[in-house]
Amino acid sequence: MDRLRHLVGVCLLFFGLLLLPLAATADEAAFSEGLLWRVQPPAGAPSFVFGTLHSSEASIATLPPPVAAAFAGARTLGTEVILDVSAVMQLSRAMLLPSGERLDARLTMEQVARLKSAAAQYHLAFDTVTRFKPWAVMALFSFPPAEYARLAAGGKALDEQLQVDARATGKKLVGLETIDEQIDALGSASPADQLMLLDATLRQAPDIDRVFETLRKAYLARNVLAVRAALDTPGDAADEAAARRFEATLVAARNRRMAERIRPLLAEGNAFIAIGALHLPGDDGVLSLLAAQGYAVTRVY
Repeated sequence: MDRLRHLVGVCLLFFGLLLLPLAATADEAAFSEGLLWRVQPPAGAPSFVFGTLHSSEASIATLPPPVAAAFAGARTLGTEVILDVSAVMQLSRAMLLPSGERLDARLTMEQVARLKSAAAQYHLAFDTVTRFKPWAVMALFSFPPAEYARLAAGGKALDEQLQVDARATGKKLVGLETIDEQIDALGSASPADQLMLLDATLRQAPDIDRVFETLRKAYLARNVLAVRAALDTPGDAADEAAARRFEATLVAARNRRMAERIRPLLAEGNAFIAIGALHLPGDDGVLSLLAAQGYAVTRVY
């Protein structure tokens, strides 16, 4: 159980809507092609913003040469949150339901059957899974089983590896959010919305390997709109409304917060900012928010 909580905690720290059902949004054309962007303040040295995919899969976790060069030249690494033992422990505790409560008690018979099937797919004990909150189970089953096998074998997700490399090379490490803020965002949906989104996640679980492969190819093609399309899960109007409400907190609100906290790093210059790729595009994306504040944003890769 402790090992499972640690592995899930690591994934949750860099969750960022990896494979949650997403609501369709209006115009996301802005900054939708490319993963590495040069951000130039009105005066001073430029910095870079890099869109990550929170996975340890080799083709994703290996930086392409232009990205590796930008990272090597940076004095500062900014990531969504600093990954340390304290953060993992705090998040792991937040994932669990209050003592004596079980997730399956909140589900329909059909949902319980899907939950049992997903637990077996991930080689997890059903009783263990029922101790997690809905949002934690959503995150757990949003990664392919192979992701947990890699993490258990010592692999590191791209964001975590960047932090390891930054420490090894003496870069300053800055978290754009606190662990409390991430926990609040993950648990922000109402109980009803969480169960609705969990149902969509459980329905998608049997197909998770195919979904992730589509996502991986879109990411490596540097097409963020295609990344988003790979995440869209068909649902009814209630699913769509729940996804919109959750996304407003988990993406749009966090975009504004991260953009504001990126500004001091841009003022210092020579920063490398690594955040989930879905935080980059659109009129309410981090890059548009920075451009509106007078920064010149140019695609590099």
